[in-house]
Amino acid sequence: MVNITNVIGAIRAQDAQSRKLRADRILDTAAELLLRWGYARVTIDDVASQAGIGKGTVYLHYRTREELFFSVIMREQAAATDELIEAVRRDPREALLHRLIRLKYLSAMRRPILRAAIAADPEILGRLVDAAKGSDLGKLLGLVSFEYFQLLMEHSLVKPGITVPELIYGVGAVTIGFFTGDAFLGAFSGSASMERKADLLEAAIESTFSLPASEDTLRAIAPAVIELYAKSREISQAYLERAYEARLSRTGESP
Repeated sequence: MVNITNVIGAIRAQDAQSRKLRADRILDTAAELLLRWGYARVTIDDVASQAGIGKGTVYLHYRTREELFFSVIMREQAAATDELIEAVRRDPREALLHRLIRLKYLSAMRRPILRAAIAADPEILGRLVDAAKGSDLGKLLGLVSFEYFQLLMEHSLVKPGITVPELIYGVGAVTIGFFTGDAFLGAFSGSASMERKADLLEAAIESTFSLPASEDTLRAIAPAVIELYAKSREISQAYLERAYEARLSRTGESP
């Protein structure tokens, strides 16, 4: 005898997978167009046409154009965070400030959309960057970074005489300089590889802000750093998964 409950469960699981695949296809298309044309020029119609679906179907997953493109950034952020967590699991030294900043730099540089977000590139992201920074989600992710800097200070891993906000500003200013340097330094920007630039960034952060860590300290902070960034990953993923629901009540249309 057929178990109706099992059949219904299988159908629902299949529907959920279909919605996820469709949402991911929309994000893939939006990301491609974002890099090609920039946020100011890309419309929902463009995304729908390129993805081969109806405009109404895009709105089943994403309420607004801004939400769609913010989701593109969040997916890149989640993938970069996965890399960071795995690196710290392999080697606790990667939890140190200068090592973590190096990881973040390389991860973002390999992801054009994330690189544009950090550098606030007006050609690609335009006003979307300001909207993202002011959102509740942006504030939550910023809180994770704040807690990370606090953790470093509690374990005496940064130089004394500096507050957490000052540390965030100083580290951020140096890091952003490396992301935006190519646009201002002309011929000098091509004189070093991405890896070499990451080395220079690491050295700048270490000499300016970091203090040495014992093996015991590394073993103590690594799990806490992993937990913090796992929280960041969960925040990003929770935002993305809203699109997988594809709520029909948004437009009344069928997918």
